Amino acid sequence: MDDEVRSLCLLESVLDRLRFKHLRKLTDPTRILEEFEAFQPDLIITDIEMPEMDGIQLVEQIRNYLPREACLPILVLTGAQDPQIKRRALIAGATDILFKPFDSSEMQMRVRSLLQTRMQYLEIEAQNRVLEQKVTERTVELQKALTELQTNQRQMVQQERFRAFGEMAGGVCHDFNNALMAIIGYTELLLQNAELIDDRELLREYLKTMNIAGRDASHVVSRLRDFYRPREENDVFTAVDVNDLIEEIVPLTKPKWHGQALESGRTIRVDLELQKLPPVLGNSSELRETLMNLVFNAVDAMPKGGTITLRTVPLEDAIRIEVADTGTGMTEEVRQRCLEPFFSTKGDDGTGLGLAMSFGIVRRHEGTMDIETVLGEGTTFVITLPCNHAPIVEEEEACHALDRTLRVLVVDDEPNTREVVSGYLRGDGHRVMTASNGNDAVRHFMSEDFDIVITDHGMPGMNGLQLAEIVHRINPAKSVILLTGFAFGPEQQPTTIDCVLKKPLIREELRAALRNVMEDRHTSDLTLLPVA
Repeated sequence: MDDEVRSLCLLESVLDRLRFKHLRKLTDPTRILEEFEAFQPDLIITDIEMPEMDGIQLVEQIRNYLPREACLPILVLTGAQDPQIKRRALIAGATDILFKPFDSSEMQMRVRSLLQTRMQYLEIEAQNRVLEQKVTERTVELQKALTELQTNQRQMVQQERFRAFGEMAGGVCHDFNNALMAIIGYTELLLQNAELIDDRELLREYLKTMNIAGRDASHVVSRLRDFYRPREENDVFTAVDVNDLIEEIVPLTKPKWHGQALESGRTIRVDLELQKLPPVLGNSSELRETLMNLVFNAVDAMPKGGTITLRTVPLEDAIRIEVADTGTGMTEEVRQRCLEPFFSTKGDDGTGLGLAMSFGIVRRHEGTMDIETVLGEGTTFVITLPCNHAPIVEEEEACHALDRTLRVLVVDDEPNTREVVSGYLRGDGHRVMTASNGNDAVRHFMSEDFDIVITDHGMPGMNGLQLAEIVHRINPAKSVILLTGFAFGPEQQPTTIDCVLKKPLIREELRAALRNVMEDRHTSDLTLLPVA
């Protein structure tokens, strides 16, 4: 690029001696982009002083046109020796500067050097494209392999989950049947011997034992939910008297250590050595389940009969619970592995979950479980739990009924559930109307005034969530409590539901829910009052 034809001819002569034949000469700098697009040069040589557009402006225009990463050499020729012009050219994007009059040998060296750099850049660029293609192909192969791996992994995890779930279900059935044994056994005793009903103290003891067994059975079933849903962080522990728990599990476990043992020709005695203890903070159902599992394990460890000793000892800031048997004891290998999930020495008769779950419960209560055993002499499981120095509050006193009468609509397609929930409510003085399905509930709700709706979730035609949505549309000020026997996490609870209660429902839980919901509703209503 030069506005003087003579200079262009001189440059052409120099480049011809270098055997460069693909040349394009321009005298009009305004046509640079048009020619550039058609010719696609590997080197641009331009003069600086030209009319209409000087060489520095031309360099800036080319650099703005090209991508930032482009490596196109531009050699600027100038007859001016001003250093300022050189700096401006380099800042604009010139690769090299040659001052006129120039030596043809120097011109040849500069051109060769610039083009060599250009060719190296193009070679690297071509290699990069090949590498990118190979990387793309390899990435596709790896993604395909990863997809296959993930598919195989999901299948393996699913198979393992089904296997573990089967083992879990077996353990749950085992523990659930143990709880049912107490319920069925005592009810059969009462049904077969009517005279026992007249003994009010004995009747109350039987009913209390069956109630505890029923609650524990409910807790056993909840373990299936915990198998695929993590335990909620807001679980509340209360003060627990461990001695009371131990005294409760003796009749609960009696069908196994007494009845089943006698059927197999064994005699097993249970001794209690209980010292006065401070309370611990925990879940009474879980701790009771742990102790029952240890008693059942002790029974299985005494094929010829023997003695089970339940012992408690107060420590400085903790309590010590011992469940000792005079059975076969364990080898060191079995002692090391007996707390592992699915490890069992009972063959088809064991699931390997009882001790593992017990260990998990103790850990969850921030306690420890140790095993002392002598082969042929017996085993002692030692549980240490931290103390809670707060006084124990009886459950019956911890949750009082509301001090006012509520108008409650109870909705459930199961008659027994409706009657039980209605009985809880009527026993506390509330006025109750029932409905067996969602459509009847909507008709009752539209024709009468209720303070709260208590509805089952799983119902034919219209489930509990759908009913709650309709109730909310009719009157957003009314509260809804949802009953469900399925897993129902907090993230699944819509705004139309004030509270979710799990089946089977305990009276104290219903009382607490009513109190919390009505107090929250009352507080919310107060916030809507205008300020005078």
